[in-house]
Amino acid sequence: MTPAWARRRWLLAFALAVLLGGCAGDTFLVKQVSYTAPNPPAAGETMIYVFREDNALAAARQLEIIDNDTVVAVLTTATFSHFTVPSGEHEIVGYISPSPIVHYRVTAAPGKTVYLLCRIGYTSGMFMEVLDEAQAKPLMAKFKYTEIGVKGVKAKMDYKAYYDKLYK
Repeated sequence: MTPAWARRRWLLAFALAVLLGGCAGDTFLVKQVSYTAPNPPAAGETMIYVFREDNALAAARQLEIIDNDTVVAVLTTATFSHFTVPSGEHEIVGYISPSPIVHYRVTAAPGKTVYLLCRIGYTSGMFMEVLDEAQAKPLMAKFKYTEIGVKGVKAKMDYKAYYDKLYK
C-alpha cells in the first residue's frame, strides 16, 4: 500500500512550489548597490541610517523599515539603508510579516543624522538601538547597502499614531 502523499505527488509538488514562491517574493524590488555618501540633511531635515545586525536568526526574511506609515527600506542580514525625513517625531519600525518586531521613536533633530541598529538575534535580543557615528562608520564599510525600487508604499497601519495612543 502506498502512502497518501505518494498518490498525490502532484499536489505535494504544487504546495511546495506555492510555499517557496510565496517566500521568495520581492514586493519592493530590493537591490544591493554601491554606497555613496549622500549630501548632509538640510536645516529642517533629519537623515536616518538603519542597519540590520549580521546574524542567522530570520536571516532570509526581509525586514521592512517603516517611517510612521510608509515603507522606506527593506533589509536582510548585514545590510543598511538611509533616508531623509522632515525633522520631527518619527516612529521607525522594523516589520517582518505579520507584525512589527522592533521600533524606535526618533525625535526632532534638525540638520542631524541618526544611526539605528536593528538587533534580531538569539543572544542579542530583539530591539532597535541608537549608534553614534563612530560605531556606524565601521558597519557602513562592512555591510551591504540596499535600496528599494518601489517607493512610497503605505504600511498596513500608521505606527506613529499607534505608538502615540499606546504610550501617551
